[in-house]
Amino acid sequence: MLSFTRILVSLLLVSFATALPGPIDERAPNPASSTPKLNRIFTADINLGDFTAPIPIQGGQRLVASVIGGQLKGPKDGLTGTIQGGLSIIDIINAGQTIVNMVSSYGITPDGTPFLIQENGIGSPADNFARLTLSIGGAQASLANQFLITEATLSADRKNVSTTGYQLVDR
Repeated sequence: MLSFTRILVSLLLVSFATALPGPIDERAPNPASSTPKLNRIFTADINLGDFTAPIPIQGGQRLVASVIGGQLKGPKDGLTGTIQGGLSIIDIINAGQTIVNMVSSYGITPDGTPFLIQENGIGSPADNFARLTLSIGGAQASLANQFLITEATLSADRKNVSTTGYQLVDR
């Protein structure tokens, strides 16, 4: 799944570059620029409550479930903590081929710092890419100002979400 994320990041970078004025070949290369990389900041196992009955929406259906707990496990410079609760909204559209997810979860780090994670993404049932927004203070406050992405997988029984969060950094 990491290759999907790398491809998507590359496409985002190419999209940004092509949005600049003038053809790409006319611009001189910037020797100070570098290729960004992904730095893993956590893996998470998120537990979900029962989903509501499907809610009809344009082009598909919406499923809503409570986030009832979970764990974040990160490296030394990453994020570790306990997820205490939240809300998961999943839109299934285009005959089940497209998944749009919106998740908001909150919790606390081992040092007692509260956090809020908001995830908004899109993908297929097999691969889902999301932008992550983190609100946190304390020792991890610098992560709140970073470009964060995540890959998420919903279990077949829809009771658990496994996800890995990454920080986009310069080499």
